Amino acid sequence: MKRLLLIISILALVLTLVLLPIGCGIDVESMIRDNIEDALEGLSADYTIKVGGTEGLNFSGEYVVVSAAYDPETWVVFSSDSYDVTGNVSKQYTVEDVISVGGMFQKQAVNGTLEVEIWRGGDLIDSALTTVPWGAVLITAIEGD
Repeated sequence: MKRLLLIISILALVLTLVLLPIGCGIDVESMIRDNIEDALEGLSADYTIKVGGTEGLNFSGEYVVVSAAYDPETWVVFSSDSYDVTGNVSKQYTVEDVISVGGMFQKQAVNGTLEVEIWRGGDLIDSALTTVPWGAVLITAIEGD
């Protein structure tokens, strides 16, 4: 008798979970989309890459940003964009509402110091520097670092 009551209770629970959304007009897809969008919003941030070092030092580099958005067929779709940059120290590049960012920067000279930092808001996430002739640095940041 206890086994029958347990089976009936489980069956009632399953039917309630399956039929309740249908009978109550709950839009399950919208609920899923909203939860995924909320989660992605929590992972996204604004980042600033600061290129510094010896004043006037020439550099070149590339940075990549990764974004994510809700997709009804695959749940989440990721995209990335890369940017080639050149210039003289000091420069900064800001990206908004992205999941992660990373980059490689190289001195275009024998002498001097190249220092590159990634900031999320007021927090320093990663930094690297080189004094090596024609030296390069790699920096990365992923939300949650």
